Formats: sequence, structure tokens, C-alpha cells
Amino acid sequence: MTGRAPKTEWTTCGECSQPLRPVGTKTVKHVLHYPLARNLGPGLFFHCGNLDCDLVYVRDPGEGVAGARPEIFRRNDIKERARPFASGRERLVCYCFGYTVGEIEDDVHAGANVIPPTIAGEVQAGNCACEVMNPKGG
Repeated sequence: MTGRAPKTEWTTCGECSQPLRPVGTKTVKHVLHYPLARNLGPGLFFHCGNLDCDLVYVRDPGEGVAGARPEIFRRNDIKERARPFASGRERLVCYCFGYTVGEIEDDVHAGANVIPPTIAGEVQAGNCACEVMNPKGG
């Protein structure tokens, strides 16, 4: 990594060739398991949004970090609550308050219609933190 300018934009995932997009350090720290988050080094972070790819984040430490190499974070490195790769009924619709597709479907089928107004109320109260809680960074 030394001898070149740090990448400000990685174009594709090295595993699935899908586009990567920059994501903030704050988001990565909230989504990774605690031991990894506590030891997270400086650098630029990028997210692979391909739900079928095992790679979730890559960290480019940038120039000036002797011997540093890009660091890869995979599905097993992510807290269960984040589940950026979940699908079907288990997929989170609301990362801030933890509602899944299945919970919302059950709410609608039961005729309760409680979850959408609950989410709207939390957002209106200023309790939403999508820019941090969503693994894509908002």
C-alpha cells in the first residue's frame, strides 16, 4: 500500500465483481462484532451490497500505514442484528428498530397495522439512526 495515494473509491468487490460503495467508519463499528469493532484500524471502508457475497466490508488502510494491507470483513464478522445478507421473512426492513419483513407481514395479516405507525413515530421523534445502523451506511 505504501508509495501510492489511498483509494478513495474501490470500484468492484474482489469476490463477486459487484460495485462497492464507501461507508462510514461509524457504521462499520456499529455493525461488526464488538471485539472487531474495538480493534478497528483507520482507513477507508467499502461495502459490498451483493446479498449472495460473503464479503461485507473491505478496509483500505491508505498510505502511510507501514505494511498495512486491505482488511476483509465477512458475514461471520457481522452482528446478528444487522443481517445485511438475510432474505425472505428474515430480512430487516428497519435496522434502527429491528423489524423484519416477516414481522411486518404478520402485522398486516393480523390486521393490527401497529408496526408502520410505530416506525413512523420513532422517526418523527428523532430516534432513527439509519446513517449508522444500516450496514450500507444510510
